[in-house]
Amino acid sequence: MTTLHLPSNLPKPTLEEIRNCPVRSRIDNIAVRAGLNPPPVDGRDMILHISDTPSTMFPYLRRAIQRLRPAWIVHTGDLVDDIKLETRPGMIDLYRKKLRVLLNLLTEETCGAILLTGNHDHLPSLLEMTENSSVQVWSRPGRFYIGSFRFRAGHTYEDVMNDAGEYNLFGHNMEHPTSIDEYGRFFLNGLEKMYLIHMETGDVIPFKYPPGTNDARLERKRISL
Repeated sequence: MTTLHLPSNLPKPTLEEIRNCPVRSRIDNIAVRAGLNPPPVDGRDMILHISDTPSTMFPYLRRAIQRLRPAWIVHTGDLVDDIKLETRPGMIDLYRKKLRVLLNLLTEETCGAILLTGNHDHLPSLLEMTENSSVQVWSRPGRFYIGSFRFRAGHTYEDVMNDAGEYNLFGHNMEHPTSIDEYGRFFLNGLEKMYLIHMETGDVIPFKYPPGTNDARLERKRISL
C-alpha cells in the first residue's frame, strides 16, 4: 500500500475560497458551530475581545488571529487562566513560561494588543516581558475611543459599570452575562464568548471558545474567581 503525503508547502484555502466552495463552506460551518474554527470573517476593521484564556486554547487563538486578522485584540485579564496565581503563587515559573507563549503569539502578528491584568496575573512579569514590544499593559480599568465609539475595559463587571461607554469589555466570572442596557450600551463578558466588534459600524459578532476551554478554566467545577 502506498501512503500519499500532502506537500508541506501546499497553500491553505483563503476565506474567499472557503465561501465559494460548497463542500468547504459546509464543513467549515460545522466546525465553526462546534467551536473548532473561528468564523470566516474579515476582521481587519474589528476589535477582538477575549478574556480568561487558559494556555490550552493558545494554538486555537493563533489560528483565529491568522484567519480573522483583527486590527486590535483586547484581553481583559487572567492571561493564563489555568495557572491560579492568586491561590498558588508558587507556580510563577510555569505561569511565566506559558505567558511567554501568549506574548510571542501576539507579537508575531500585526494587530495591536491591549492586555489588562486579572487577579491571577503577575504584573511585574508582564511588564518585564513586554518592555520592548508594542503590547499595551493596563494594570487598572481604562477607556479608549475608536471613531465615535467609547470603550471601557476592565477585568470585572464592577470595573466597567461606572463611567460606562458604548462598549464595555470584561470577564472574571459569569455573575453578569453579556447584555445590552436600557441606554443601548453593550456589556460584553469575554468569559462567555469571544467577540468581534466592528470599529465603524459597531456590529458585534460573538463566537465560541474552542471545546475544553471552560474545563481548563474551572477548578473542581467552580468558575475562576
